[in-house]
Amino acid sequence: MDIVTNRTKDIAHMALDGLYERQKAIGANTVNVLTPNYQRKEVSFEENLQGIIEKENEKENIKIENSKLYQKNPSKVLSYQDPAKLAFLNSNTKDGFSIDVEVDNSDPIGLDGNNVNIEEEMMQEAKTGMQYQTIASLLSKSYTQLEQVIKGQN
Repeated sequence: MDIVTNRTKDIAHMALDGLYERQKAIGANTVNVLTPNYQRKEVSFEENLQGIIEKENEKENIKIENSKLYQKNPSKVLSYQDPAKLAFLNSNTKDGFSIDVEVDNSDPIGLDGNNVNIEEEMMQEAKTGMQYQTIASLLSKSYTQLEQVIKGQN
């Protein structure tokens, strides 16, 4: 898939937003590791993002199907379009993106009622940081490539 497309950039930006929220939650969990009765926070967005990717793929398939139909019989495609398909194609699927921050109600680790496992939080922080850095690096590279194309550089 071409990283220069708007679709890919939009998805990457949504992923960065989700990872940023996760980093904030991990930071709050880490800071409150000794706070009595603190319940750790979890952030989820991947399923939601996957649903958006699937909807965007479905839109692409409809466009390809319409192109093939147009090549065979242009008047038929132009004269009749399924209103539901048109509405779907015109919809903004990224409007449905949400980042869910939830309280983890798992059992406390110690006697103070706190359920933060600092080792787990540190591993999640490292993993999330690497994911964020990878996506940000790819986006930066795509913008650099786009800049080079605009300037006429190789």
